[in-house]
Amino acid sequence: MGRGKKRTSPISATELMAQLEKDEEFQRKRKIREEALSARAAELTAAEQPIVRDLRASGVAVDSVWDLVGAATPYPDALPVLMHHLEVGGYPDRVAESLGRALAVKPSIIFWSRLEKLYLSSRSRGEREGAAIALAAVAGPEQTDNLIAFLRTPELAETRIYFVSPLLRIGGQTGRKFVESIAEDPVLGKEATLRLSRKRR
Repeated sequence: MGRGKKRTSPISATELMAQLEKDEEFQRKRKIREEALSARAAELTAAEQPIVRDLRASGVAVDSVWDLVGAATPYPDALPVLMHHLEVGGYPDRVAESLGRALAVKPSIIFWSRLEKLYLSSRSRGEREGAAIALAAVAGPEQTDNLIAFLRTPELAETRIYFVSPLLRIGGQTGRKFVESIAEDPVLGKEATLRLSRKRR
């Protein structure tokens, strides 16, 4: 039997990082990657400046729309500004999504019809994603039929996933039965099955 190769112990994370720090090609690629990320961040910051200016003019002091997302303090004065800019459109997907996420608070129910119209005729992935997130967050029992209609529209693609959980929460038996009926759907099935299993616990 011939001798096998001598086994070497696995390299530690510290040793690997030390090697990479000396690797010129790795460092070059990392620099390019970091510069691209910085440029993208600057681009998004510049793109949302009209929104930030209007928010500040309405008395809402923020540096970014993302400052409102998940905020503990209500911001009713910001909502009309956010809705206006989401409707105006033309923003990068990430900015459009931030508008929708900032609108995902219960008082935005007053914009239901406008959000629904925007969702069904959105001009970009970010607009559709943002509108879907907002609609899912503000929906109440009276919107049960709307959520089912969204879920029945394949053209709305993966964004429909956002409506599975709220439909189970607000739709009563009608909502549950519909979610059960889509458990084998290629797009919605995984989410439907997950939410149904959690509901049974």
